[in-house]
Amino acid sequence: IQTTMLCTGGRSTIFILTSFLAITVNISHVWSGSIGSTMPLRLSEIVKSLLNNIEKDGHWNENIASGLLFAEFLVKQKMQQQKTTVLDTGLGSLYLDILEKISSIRSGVIQSFGVHNLQSLFQDNLMITSFEIRTNQIDKNIEFKSMVRNYSSTPGTGFPSNTFTGICLLHMQGLELCDKLRRNCLPEIKISPPTYGYRRTYQALLLYFLMHHTCARFYGNRLSFEIIATEHCSQVYREHQIIAALGPRRWYELYVEQSSICGLFGFEEFLDYTELTRFIDLESTSACNCIKSPYVAEPTPDLCRCTDRKHSNLLILFTNAMLFLI
Repeated sequence: IQTTMLCTGGRSTIFILTSFLAITVNISHVWSGSIGSTMPLRLSEIVKSLLNNIEKDGHWNENIASGLLFAEFLVKQKMQQQKTTVLDTGLGSLYLDILEKISSIRSGVIQSFGVHNLQSLFQDNLMITSFEIRTNQIDKNIEFKSMVRNYSSTPGTGFPSNTFTGICLLHMQGLELCDKLRRNCLPEIKISPPTYGYRRTYQALLLYFLMHHTCARFYGNRLSFEIIATEHCSQVYREHQIIAALGPRRWYELYVEQSSICGLFGFEEFLDYTELTRFIDLESTSACNCIKSPYVAEPTPDLCRCTDRKHSNLLILFTNAMLFLI
């Protein structure tokens, strides 16, 4: 049963809520390595390990459906920008291998859940113009220490509401809805009231979709979108520091989502060596360790799923970082 609302709970999906059915798929094939081993932090190897372990997990749900669709979109956009220079190279082969693996996994997900609600948005209405790191734009000096003690009461407060977010995502799926996006969604995406946790990351995600939407030309120039993105992600970075001070394990799912979404804009604070290494270290000591082979989730399936929301966001984070840093 699908709804048009987003959920702020720890077990909610990235985009649109759905009840999910656990399906076990036995897949013995493990994807081999490639030229990506020379990449900084071996990001391509991490992406491939995640995909291998997602495939072997086989616990299909809306979280992983969203993550796979997003990762596929990012790789295709990168290939579109570089098609004249990399398709016949090892890098082009890497992209094609990743897309082939994602397509293989998505076919199983589609058999279980059908076509994702947002597939038309990714395929028809969005276009990324560049993968360029944005440096020295996040405001790192916003005070955060005074919020540490009472932070547990703030996530989930503010705008946009769950219903609003779901409606705007649906509006983005058709060009005929450009005027509705402008009148109903853009004002709340642009404002910056006290907003925390998943509400703030959803606001940044909606902005990301909107600034790359084919309707964006009706709403303002790219610079205006980038200024708003900097404001939103500076606030996200403030919370990111709070969670780091409290110990990221406590709010780990939100911590991952913050880097995953603000990393999409190319802000270096969410894509630099220190940030990515922190996630690699945290995952390497987790019950799953889904970023490496071999897959180790089978003894503790209730504690370890490579197809949960956290790992869906990690797939987006590491895929995006790989494409920005290549």
